[in-house]
Amino acid sequence: MIHTKDAEGKIKNIPMVYGPQGQVKPNAKLFFNHKLVSCDFDNRVVTFESSQVGQPELLDGMVDDGIALLEKPGTRGKGMKTGTTNGSKMKSVKFDFLIGADGTHSCVRQSMMRALHMDFSQEYLQALWCDFIFPAAEDGGYRMRSTCLHIWPADHSIVICQPDVDGSFRAGMVCDAAKVRYYETHPDEFADFFDKEFPGIIPDILSAQEVTQQFVKHLKIPLKSVKCGTIGFKDRAILLGDSSHTMTPFYAMGMVTGLEDVRVFFQEFRDPKSASQTLAKNTPFCAPGTIDAYSKIRLPDVHAMVDLAAEHYHVLRFGVRSPTARTKKTVESFLSRWAPSWDWTTLYSRIQFGHERFTIVRQKEARQTKIITRLLAGAMGFFTSMVLASLVIFAIGMFAK
Repeated sequence: MIHTKDAEGKIKNIPMVYGPQGQVKPNAKLFFNHKLVSCDFDNRVVTFESSQVGQPELLDGMVDDGIALLEKPGTRGKGMKTGTTNGSKMKSVKFDFLIGADGTHSCVRQSMMRALHMDFSQEYLQALWCDFIFPAAEDGGYRMRSTCLHIWPADHSIVICQPDVDGSFRAGMVCDAAKVRYYETHPDEFADFFDKEFPGIIPDILSAQEVTQQFVKHLKIPLKSVKCGTIGFKDRAILLGDSSHTMTPFYAMGMVTGLEDVRVFFQEFRDPKSASQTLAKNTPFCAPGTIDAYSKIRLPDVHAMVDLAAEHYHVLRFGVRSPTARTKKTVESFLSRWAPSWDWTTLYSRIQFGHERFTIVRQKEARQTKIITRLLAGAMGFFTSMVLASLVIFAIGMFAK
């Protein structure tokens, strides 16, 4: 609708249609309170449990400022209305093509595993994640540099934080699971442990009491990696995102990789032009062989990214403190800037800012590491030889006197 004035100065509204036929078509329908419970791929039927809920029930607690909180002991159900289910029923729906983007506990994947001989692996990190909020300074500004990702590395734990728009920092502590469980039962000892492992936070950013309060209040979240040997059923269903690959958060690539699944599948294997032709001909959503072709290309890449994310936990704790690792990164950054034609850059840059396949990224990183390791070893050997030669010359001079 265009709002303007006519020649006489009166308000004039001019409708403008965007489609040649003036049509309006919704691109998605949303159905709340429907839980997927099973998939019948052979008959193309999915079954949902439809629940009519009155007041939403708070199961594990509440959410404060985007962070899940634990309930205080003895407060469950007090001061709030508990949701009651007025009734539930099963509803079956026919589908042409099913996209399972239903997360790491995917029901679509579980149904697919019953219908196929499907390899599946799940590995939990022996550590837990706990959120912390570092508040803004008294003047509303940042307490630390806002242009940096701040890391406090330790042998068996780490704190990572990044700035928020309000002057605060969102931080996450990843700590050995046994230690977390111990301090859950001995919270009065946690602040001393935290200060020893992550110096500079207490008391400059948070007081010991605030650190303990946030640790007790916030959920302790397990971290895991998931890989699937199959991500589709014939040409009827496909798994995208965390349902087909779940990774630890140390490259912050979980959501990005999931969105890349969508881009790769629709642009490279089912492009918009062929999709519109398919719909016009009333033929299947996916041409025969589309899922297999996508799987052969995509599976090695997402498996590589899952491994890279898991390995980065070690890099963040030990690599950032290693002089050799820092020297390697300095050399890579120098070559990336001054010799771009060599296609030489850091692993982090390839993953975060590039569009290469993750399998190619791993191959290039292995090649770079091999070359730099040899160069550094040669440089150290040359330096050692020069020192020894100098000592020999000095000794000969001393004896000559």
